[in-house]
Amino acid sequence: MRKEVGITRTLIELHKYYLRDNKFDEGDLIYYRINYRLVALFGITKEEAQSFHAAYHKDIPRTVSQGYCHICDAIVKIIPIIYGSSERERKSLEMAQNEGKLIIANMKYDPIKEGVKIPFYGCKICKTALPRYGTMT
Repeated sequence: MRKEVGITRTLIELHKYYLRDNKFDEGDLIYYRINYRLVALFGITKEEAQSFHAAYHKDIPRTVSQGYCHICDAIVKIIPIIYGSSERERKSLEMAQNEGKLIIANMKYDPIKEGVKIPFYGCKICKTALPRYGTMT
């Protein structure tokens, strides 16, 4: 029982730590990293760690690829923004964009300027860039 309390407290702290930049995006990498930390800290099996983590998420649902959009004033699904592509890739990227899987940046009207940070993700609903969740220079 005491070990379980310690694991629960650790799960809370690990979630705070790993999701500090975006509490709405516990993707697979973070999910498994938390499991590996439980294994290392408590000497439990991978399966036991997964079981504790799954129990944690019964009360606190896991969210993946979501963030806050100030335009929509809501938690929304975030999708990648693609900057530049070859003609060969263009058709499949446009199909993915039409399906709401990504945003193709319009390089013709909005070229990337040197030294300016550009966002990795945008809002799936309104297509607004969301730099808070990752940028590159």
